[in-house]
Amino acid sequence: MKESIQNTGNEVAIVIYDAPLPPKYFRIKKSFIKTILVAAPLLTVFLIAGFFLWGLGERLKSIPAPHLPVVVSESDKKIATLQKELSEVHKTNEDLLLKLSSTPAPTTAEDPYLMMIKKPYGMQNLIDKGRIGLDQIKVNQTNKIELDFQLVSRAPESRVSGHILVFMVSDSGIMAYPAEANKQLTQGLKYSLGENFSFSRLRPTKAEFNRVATNESVKFVIYIFSREGDLLLIKETESFQLGAKK
Repeated sequence: MKESIQNTGNEVAIVIYDAPLPPKYFRIKKSFIKTILVAAPLLTVFLIAGFFLWGLGERLKSIPAPHLPVVVSESDKKIATLQKELSEVHKTNEDLLLKLSSTPAPTTAEDPYLMMIKKPYGMQNLIDKGRIGLDQIKVNQTNKIELDFQLVSRAPESRVSGHILVFMVSDSGIMAYPAEANKQLTQGLKYSLGENFSFSRLRPTKAEFNRVATNESVKFVIYIFSREGDLLLIKETESFQLGAKK
């Protein structure tokens, strides 16, 4: 069997002629050449990609994060409402505990109509604090007598809750609003029989009473109690002359 005249080797010989100097002879392994031909392009690609990603990262840092809209479901709204109501209940319980541990304070002014209301235990007279005011008081006469007014909060940043009792005083006697309270007039009214309210700024109120005799004059006495039974406001209106039914 004939052998090949030239066997394939693992090296490559390079001769460099640089006259008048003698030629230079170099021998390089083929594996080294292959490594250079593969590694150099890969290294170049990696360096370019690295610089690109570094520049992209710096640019992304300067871009503000997008603000995605928050989707609030109906259940989330109910949970938020219940949490707010629970917080209000806790606050009320704390106020009640403080009230029960205190000594009842007498009212600062004599009021004959307040005698018709059963004084809550620990009731404080907070009228001087001016938390509640009244505005736009108006009397309408139809088949009933209507007293319209606005409750005004003096501290709109906080919510005020409580009860409204109104007396209409005439020569014929005294009537109470809400109408259910009239059944308890002779026994003394509980402040909690008053109309419930809870607001932070303005709250319209319409107190209705049955008609009394024509040509009588009437006046109204408005009481505002807090939910815990503290007296927030007493307002006695001027006298109004009643006319014929409309």
